[in-house]
Amino acid sequence: MNRRQWLATAGAAAGAATLNGVMSRVASAAAPYPSRPIRLIVPFIAGTAPDATARSIAAELAPILGQPLVVENVGGAGGIIGARALKRAEPDGYTLGVLANQHVINVHLYRQQPYDAVRDFTAISALSGGPVVLAVPSSSPYRTARELIDAIRRQPAGLNYGSGGKGSVSHLAVEMLFHQTRTSAVHIPYKGASEIVTAMMSGQTQFGMPVLATAVPFLRNGQIRALAVSSAARSIYFPEVPTLAESLPSGFVLDNWSGLFAPAGLPAPLTKKLFDAMAALQASGKLDASVKANGGEIRRSASSAEFAHLVAAENLRYGKLIGEIGMRGEAG
Repeated sequence: MNRRQWLATAGAAAGAATLNGVMSRVASAAAPYPSRPIRLIVPFIAGTAPDATARSIAAELAPILGQPLVVENVGGAGGIIGARALKRAEPDGYTLGVLANQHVINVHLYRQQPYDAVRDFTAISALSGGPVVLAVPSSSPYRTARELIDAIRRQPAGLNYGSGGKGSVSHLAVEMLFHQTRTSAVHIPYKGASEIVTAMMSGQTQFGMPVLATAVPFLRNGQIRALAVSSAARSIYFPEVPTLAESLPSGFVLDNWSGLFAPAGLPAPLTKKLFDAMAALQASGKLDASVKANGGEIRRSASSAEFAHLVAAENLRYGKLIGEIGMRGEAG
């Protein structure tokens, strides 16, 4: 085969490959969605509350959509690595992600981010949420949030608090509390949320603000005591515990949330189909038991647009708050 024949053959093969690729994409686009399994990214390790929520969603959405949802844990850097993987995926409905409010917190904590928390994602539906809880060891002399704040004010270097790491929700919650009450205490960052509770029980710290879902079993067995919750209304699990807004004049409110997201540019018909599937699942009550078992509360949105509005508003709110506090996180 001479050079001219070889080039002609190679060109024909390349053209055929390109045509086949185009035809494959056209055929895929023409097939009813979904026609193959869906990847569901969780930006946290297995065993966490977001992971449990995602696995429940995957199991219950599969029969509604007619295809399996495969959970993929892409942990690290407080959720940044998983969110980046979601951003880079094709906006074809075959890669989704479960992101939480840490997602919009992160972009204001770190100077360099691989994405914009709002513009680079399609918000589909709210999933679950819940407050953080101001808690102390069961042996603590403090019975109310006011008593604890007064003690911190008297001896700021004498009280320690633990968090799930610098820049975590549990860290931000305490710094919000300090900012609004003009107090401070010694911060001891740990590697995960569960360590906040074990540190209190072992006497390493005197208080903390873990996500309520993390603290529920320890509160129920009396190992730690809840002084107040951060939500606007009292917890459905501990209605006797006041809110921080009730306990302090600062009007403190912090509500965790999680939601279903896709990369930016997801076509409107697919967004609606996924929202409708989630709405049907939430209306069935099949997700409630799983969320409640993990100490969470169901969050519903009237539309994807409403949920997107919430995410954008939270992004602005946390940006302002973190700027006022002057916090910086540490990815890792």
